Amino acid sequence: MIRLTDQEFLDVVEYFRKNYGINLKNKKILIECRMAKELERCKVSNFGDYLKLLKKDSGGDIAGGMVNRLTTNYTYFLREPAHFTLLEEQIFSELLEKKRYGPLYIWCAGCATGEECYTLAMCMDEYQEKNGCTLNARIIATDISEEVLEKAEKGVYPKREIEDIPPSWQEKYCREIKKNSFCVAEELKYNIRFMKHNLMEPLKETGRFDVIFCRNVMIYFDKFSRQRLVSMLEENLNPGGYLFIGHAELLARDETNLEQVHQAVYRKRETI
Repeated sequence: MIRLTDQEFLDVVEYFRKNYGINLKNKKILIECRMAKELERCKVSNFGDYLKLLKKDSGGDIAGGMVNRLTTNYTYFLREPAHFTLLEEQIFSELLEKKRYGPLYIWCAGCATGEECYTLAMCMDEYQEKNGCTLNARIIATDISEEVLEKAEKGVYPKREIEDIPPSWQEKYCREIKKNSFCVAEELKYNIRFMKHNLMEPLKETGRFDVIFCRNVMIYFDKFSRQRLVSMLEENLNPGGYLFIGHAELLARDETNLEQVHQAVYRKRETI
């Protein structure tokens, strides 16, 4: 394994903090392990030479490879299921009444390999079927890693992940393609748009959202980056819109102007 010098480690940590808001200061061994193949791909034998390539990386290939290796993309279907129950039992009806004929806009920020946005699509379809209505919703799913976005767009997952999905949903929304894998139904993809996006930058050309899912993302950010992220998410919410965060990501009162309405769920106050 190629080792980092103390200065190289500090340089990698600062690069990730400055550009992506992600805190790697306690991840030296993780960096060394995950970056071994990336150094091999770039045909360098030490981190010093790799960092030189990174500084000259005008096309983004080196940075993209680094992001793919070092970002955490752990997720699964129906993660923190109470959030989806809340959408089905309350929030969809509330937003549908308010928006009437206009579409609902939902943003999955840090969508990783797509399980969250496909769960949302299943949840929306269930709501429509139970209530005999059309939600007319659009989902924007973003992540910083091109590698995981490609997987999300394909919608193909190991067979073990199907166990997290209720049996009735498995029958309706999952298709076995191989002995050890399945894919989500094509109709779930119709209203999902996948985009590469760095959460330290504005999300352009999308307008504001009625619901934002940014769950289990900011736990990897330092304090300054977290504050920038929360501010940006607030700005991207419509008045009356909802922000869902991870259950381990409680926002302090001085961090946000949103009001907490449920566990890990915040609402933007209506304008007067």
